[in-house]
Amino acid sequence: MEHHYQTLQSMAYQASITPIEWKWFVHATTVKSIAHGATIIEAEDHVNHAYFCTQGLFRLYYTLADGREYNVAFTLENDFATSYGAMITGLTSKYTIQAIEDSTVIEIPYATLQILMDQSHGWERFVRTALERLYIRKEERERELLYLSALERYHAFLLKYPGLEQRIPQYHIASYLGISPVSLSRILHENH
Repeated sequence: MEHHYQTLQSMAYQASITPIEWKWFVHATTVKSIAHGATIIEAEDHVNHAYFCTQGLFRLYYTLADGREYNVAFTLENDFATSYGAMITGLTSKYTIQAIEDSTVIEIPYATLQILMDQSHGWERFVRTALERLYIRKEERERELLYLSALERYHAFLLKYPGLEQRIPQYHIASYLGISPVSLSRILHENH
């Protein structure tokens, strides 16, 4: 169980979080196994937790009115997954987060984060740094969708998620790129 916390602990100490604050965090969080295909957040759910992936892989996706799914991001090992906007506003999530491999997460109650941030500048720094990374990724994603061709978006995907193309089906990549699986197959065929 301790090994699941190693990366988070390293991040915490870089943010000047004390050993006592760290122990309180570990005590207030839970390590959970998530089966392939299970969700940790459903669209229209109220969100009370953030999740840190220690093993496995998740996709964040919107379901369009016609039933099609549109992948907006992937969360791999040593990264966070949540609907932060829903968590802080109290509104429901607009997207679903689903495991696409058997996965393990650390479930972090938002109430715990609030208490820690109120009591510690180190925890404020820790959360701010995590949010800055998420914001930068979101900004890059918007730019890619607006300015890059499908081929350029595919190359950006490969840079952002090295090796992920070996772990997920092509239709998930196509959904992330905003194109059909047939279009992705054509792009890959024409550029190999």
